[in-house]
Amino acid sequence: IHLCIEYPIIGIPLTMIFIGFLIARWWMGRGKRRVAIGAVSPSAPPRRAVRAAPGLSKLRQLDGGFSLPVLYDYLQLVHRRCHEAIVGKKWELLAPFASEQLQQQLTKAHGEVEAIDEVVLGATRIVRVDHRGKTTMLMIDFESTRLECRQGKDTRMFVVERWVFRRSAGASSLPPEEMLAMGCPSCGASAETTKMGACTHCGTAINKGQLQWQGHIAKIMQRKAVTAPEVGLFAGGDEPSVHLPTVVDPSFSASVRKFQGRHPDFDIPAFHKHVQASFHKIQGAWSQGKWDQARPFVTDSMYQTLRFWMERYTAHGLQNKLEDVRMTKQQMVKTDADAWYEAITVRLWGSMKDSVVNREGKVIGGNARKDRHFSEYWTYIRVSGTGAASSNPNQCPSCGAPLDKVNQAGICGYCSTKITTGNFDWVLSRIDQCESYAG
Repeated sequence: IHLCIEYPIIGIPLTMIFIGFLIARWWMGRGKRRVAIGAVSPSAPPRRAVRAAPGLSKLRQLDGGFSLPVLYDYLQLVHRRCHEAIVGKKWELLAPFASEQLQQQLTKAHGEVEAIDEVVLGATRIVRVDHRGKTTMLMIDFESTRLECRQGKDTRMFVVERWVFRRSAGASSLPPEEMLAMGCPSCGASAETTKMGACTHCGTAINKGQLQWQGHIAKIMQRKAVTAPEVGLFAGGDEPSVHLPTVVDPSFSASVRKFQGRHPDFDIPAFHKHVQASFHKIQGAWSQGKWDQARPFVTDSMYQTLRFWMERYTAHGLQNKLEDVRMTKQQMVKTDADAWYEAITVRLWGSMKDSVVNREGKVIGGNARKDRHFSEYWTYIRVSGTGAASSNPNQCPSCGAPLDKVNQAGICGYCSTKITTGNFDWVLSRIDQCESYAG
């Protein structure tokens, strides 16, 4: 499934707009699928690192509660809630999260739309963070598809939006549960406000991003009816990524020692075994068009992003078939931790027969006969303080039951526990292609 994601949850930034790229170049993650361009020699020049979003490092330093996975979940939640409010102008409980200006811009941009349904985010990217005196501005690009009804007719649209969120410079991120509850960021009650923008429960001003990120400006950059993905045949062989040098975090050795100090029971071979098992489960679910089977192994954001691509294939009678899938090597390159999550990034190498077939089973893209060799960076996360991982990746890490009843929300049907947040085991939050991975 070659897709690279900018995080999703922890996922972590950097992805390219997909329109215009061959579908063979889009596979797992960021919304960018790779295209085979012929083998390259091992002497291929090293790639130049892609810079992280300007201002993001400073935000991490200033915000003691900062967590990129939580931030992405929150931004996507605000995006979804705002689109649910547009048609009926149901903005009453969204004042702390959507400014009047943003509400007006979104309403005007959808003036002829009678209904908006099935909003599926394909990518969420941090463009930059601006620190402007007493206010911090967060520029975000969203790519999504949605059903828009005009004059009684539904049309699936592809939309690229640029939003600017704002927050007081001295504010710190709330704990994940509070941040995603979308209540008053001061007292936690329902987000009802007075005409002056104060919480009706505690009296705190919350209508201008004083305590929480608020969507302030929104602009539609691109909007068009969804068309069938472009596909192309290719010869197979090595992708350029196979021969690019491995990007290892400069502080990797020290960070691993710190990680093992926090978790003396951490078993590196067991972790690699978990990576291999989840790799095959995810690839199999993608190839069979049964994405729900991958649900236990990926974060909410990753699940929604790849669902975006699978639905685009399905809507046009296409299937991305992956056969003879193998992982040939993996290397741990980075460990990281923020206020709430721990993350491990591995570079993996693999091969597969990767093709696109139509409803009649005819190969119209890729190559069903010759293996394609590739390499990617996969980032896994779990909640900080989590103990030893489950010994069996095919069982619920909470109750030990099979993983055949995990719904789209990531909840086990046997014990009713949400298992995709990283509270119990490592879950995949991001896939980066080697050309875009910046460490």
